[in-house]
Amino acid sequence: MAIYLAHVKTVSELLAPRGPNTYNAGIRDSDKGYIRYAHASSKFPNLMVVNPIYDNDGNVILPGYYELVLSEDRTMLLLVQSDQIVATFPVFKLEEDRSKEQVAQPMDKKSERAFDKAQAKQAAKRKKMIKEGKIPDSPPEIYMNATIQHDEEGGYFLIKYERDKIRAWGAIK
Repeated sequence: MAIYLAHVKTVSELLAPRGPNTYNAGIRDSDKGYIRYAHASSKFPNLMVVNPIYDNDGNVILPGYYELVLSEDRTMLLLVQSDQIVATFPVFKLEEDRSKEQVAQPMDKKSERAFDKAQAKQAAKRKKMIKEGKIPDSPPEIYMNATIQHDEEGGYFLIKYERDKIRAWGAIK
């Protein structure tokens, strides 16, 4: 005597829409106002100034949130608020971490083809996953940090900038 078991589907499984572009009823996260109209994330580290900072000329940096930007020639740190440069500081020390860079090694033709084939396969798989909505198409996150410290002994503020592999130090006296 044979017993056959049938898979019984629930009503929600029978009525659920199917396909790659379907989603549950209601507003998608991407349609919500605080996500759709939000300011794009910053490309530079944020610095919070708690107390006003005065220089010898009587200029003041007011308390608030600022972006700390390293100039393109890497000689100045720029304090930016609402896309306006508030202050500039000379960089007295700059470090670039090159330990994570891969050293180029010559490859023979066979290993080069295998590497190219694996790269193409990985790119196709990622593209398919993005199309299906399984992973977001976003750039990788970059480590960023900015700090400010007051040195009572020297009477200056030390500003430290970190972004990815670059670190820079500036000072306000």
